[in-house]
Amino acid sequence: METGRVINGRYLLQRLITQTAFCAVYQGTDQRLQRSVAVKSVLASQIPIYKASIKMTANFSHQHILGLYDLIIEPESLYVVQEYVEGDSFEALVHGQMAPHEIAEAGWQICLALMYAGSSSRRVCHGDLTPAAITRDHQGIVRVGGFALPADMAYFEKWSIMGGEGIALLETELPWGQQSEARKADDTRAVGLLLYQLLTGSLEPPADGRLRFPRGIPPELCETVARAVVRQHPQNINTPEVLYTQLKVLAEALEPALPAPVLEEPLVRQFSPAGVGVRGTPVLTPAREVGRGLPPYSGQLPALDAAPFSPTVANTTFNAARQQNIYPPVGETRQTSPALLVLLLGLLAFGLFFVVGYFLGHALIH
Repeated sequence: METGRVINGRYLLQRLITQTAFCAVYQGTDQRLQRSVAVKSVLASQIPIYKASIKMTANFSHQHILGLYDLIIEPESLYVVQEYVEGDSFEALVHGQMAPHEIAEAGWQICLALMYAGSSSRRVCHGDLTPAAITRDHQGIVRVGGFALPADMAYFEKWSIMGGEGIALLETELPWGQQSEARKADDTRAVGLLLYQLLTGSLEPPADGRLRFPRGIPPELCETVARAVVRQHPQNINTPEVLYTQLKVLAEALEPALPAPVLEEPLVRQFSPAGVGVRGTPVLTPAREVGRGLPPYSGQLPALDAAPFSPTVANTTFNAARQQNIYPPVGETRQTSPALLVLLLGLLAFGLFFVVGYFLGHALIH
């Protein structure tokens, strides 16, 4: 146990997370940057293998792959400093009874990590995709570690009775991490085994090697996992790309629909009727209440208390004209006084007599 030791004068080992056949993994603290880290303490016999793995994966940068921070080499030890993920181990996920759509989502996230590592510019397979390689953070993001390391043969031999025809791995001759079609098929089957464990809630295979799924698991998801696990399945899935596509569609189809949002009722801006509140004050009223409980429309709007303003020249002229009754109000009829009517009749009669007298006088003279 190395708990309490400071590596390279920087990394304090605080607690043991897990112990495997080849290394011990500790949670530690980077005392220089004040952040949590995971530190792998590798057995001396495994140092060349881990050096080769780190050389193949040092430039990996992906959301679903654990980041590599530092490598410390001592005469008899190798320490690999990695990103520490605050979340759930795979064992905790198995016992946590994840929903089917969450399991499908975890599967396609693992496939994304495999696809990134296996791209044409990297061509790296995992080779040791066991529960120890999987962590999920509190936001639901799955992280994969341990690329290009020796396979835990005891684990794969234990699960070979279930759809594996007694064969633990198809590819064991090539250097660890080197890509081949057989190794891609092994990685894909390894994802299927992980999903089967999540669906059944058990880290152990059935004694008779037969796939059994709990009731209530969607048959489409069961079929997809079976196609990945059973090598002789007529529609066997043997690449991460195909499994990713299948699981992505299933995760979206199985995810429960979100409840419809409750929309706030629209408010209508109204003016309060006379006698209610402050006269002319705008009131926000629910749309369905508009017109409810109000008196019938009378054709008159309540007066608004407008703020005083300075009259313009046009306003002054218009108001003076109205005071002199030059411009009658709109819709009013001008009233004619009797005196004015008599005057108009007199002028009309005078004009008529003047015209008649003018023509008679002119006739008599001639």
